[in-house]
Amino acid sequence: MVATDTFAKFGRRMASTQGCPHIVIAETPNPIRQLEPEALRARAQAMIQTVIDGLTLPPAEIESRLKNVAEREIHPAGVVRSAVPI
Repeated sequence: MVATDTFAKFGRRMASTQGCPHIVIAETPNPIRQLEPEALRARAQAMIQTVIDGLTLPPAEIESRLKNVAEREIHPAGVVRSAVPI
């Protein structure tokens, strides 16, 4: 998934409702709408390794790398709400 930092946690939470809590998310700072092409290219280049990892790493490696991130973002400490368990 590619998202701005504003939507990355929401994206992970939505993915978890579909059984994919350990989805790889390539993030870039928000906003991107008014950026010049050169600035967009720099942001894309900064995310490319994350995209490659998400497409090529074995699922067990991805889950291992993202386990703590998924737990923290899907079930933040001190926040009570219904959600799909990890």
